[in-house]
Amino acid sequence: MVEAGLVGLAEVLDGLALAPVADEITQALWLRDRLDAVISVALRRFDADEAWELDGSLSLTAWLAAHGRCSRSQAHQEATVARRLSQLPVTAAAWADGTLSSGQVGAVVANVSAERAERYAGHEAEMTPLLADLSVADVALAMRSWRLHAEAQEDGPEPAERPSELYLSRTLDGRTEVAGHLSAEDAAVVEQAMAQAGPGPVPNGDGAPPSAPQRRANALADVCRWFLTHYDQASTGVRNRPQVSVIVGLEDLVDDGPGRLADGTAVPASTVARLACDSLLHRIVMSARSAILDYGTAVRSISPALWAALVVRDGHCRHPGCDRPPSWCEAHHIQHFSKGGPTCLSNTVLACARHHHLWHDQGWALELSADATLTVTSPSGVVLTSRPPPAHLVA
Repeated sequence: MVEAGLVGLAEVLDGLALAPVADEITQALWLRDRLDAVISVALRRFDADEAWELDGSLSLTAWLAAHGRCSRSQAHQEATVARRLSQLPVTAAAWADGTLSSGQVGAVVANVSAERAERYAGHEAEMTPLLADLSVADVALAMRSWRLHAEAQEDGPEPAERPSELYLSRTLDGRTEVAGHLSAEDAAVVEQAMAQAGPGPVPNGDGAPPSAPQRRANALADVCRWFLTHYDQASTGVRNRPQVSVIVGLEDLVDDGPGRLADGTAVPASTVARLACDSLLHRIVMSARSAILDYGTAVRSISPALWAALVVRDGHCRHPGCDRPPSWCEAHHIQHFSKGGPTCLSNTVLACARHHHLWHDQGWALELSADATLTVTSPSGVVLTSRPPPAHLVA
């Protein structure tokens, strides 16, 4: 049976039409936060009575996931907030009257464990007015500082920080989803490395620049490529390439067909063509699908001597406006290697991984003149030129 108050609320919502005006939307968001606080109070009592058992649920989290139509992680967070606020009356009251937002309350609870709730309750009265004027991110910073100070004052060994975790999940379409969480120290290292990797190429007349998530993904892939190229360079003194095996039939290589990774995941033709530019090639002659008749010695598509010449001539990635150094680059065939393009200085240029992707995946046209001037034409017809740096500027 629906209570009269909820019936009235439903009727108000049925007749409510917000104007696309900042003040009106802001007011509605404030009221939504206050409603969240009312629901949290009810959840706290609901949990104390273990009323979630009535329909066979095993916990408040499970009940919320089923009846609140939310994810398990969202349900867990709501249940945690409801329980913790039973120990934090000032924070609960500030949420109820709109002084604190739902996001600010979440940041408080994330840093106040059940064991430290009593300690924080002694600081609530002075902390809450200060937190109310901060953004959610700044509330989280302030509360983390409080938590670390509280930990430092406690007797016994310092609590171990939650370890960093990263999950790579292969999806049904062959892509991979990345999820996880990092400690503050690990996050700082990763963010700094990705910032040094740069934002990646910006299309020239071919649409909007990469979004922030795209730039982060590009930077992370660049950092990993650089590591795979250099991680044992000090001991071997040679140029190492990332160890990613792609299997492709000769006919598919010639006819722009796809390939596959060693685990069977298919990769598109553009990826095959790009990797063939600068890789370690193995010749394997097979009969039918599985019988191997012959195999040859691995041969580099780009020899150390040619690579050295490219570094001396080009100095950096040759895409106009890009100055990524050779250590971030691969060799690109102007006339594709898979189409019989010769592997020589007059048919190759340095390309950073991101621009190498751009040229292959989006069909850019390249022309290299006798004086090593590179002309690149985008799919939309934008023409750009790049000239090698003067010899005295090449590192």
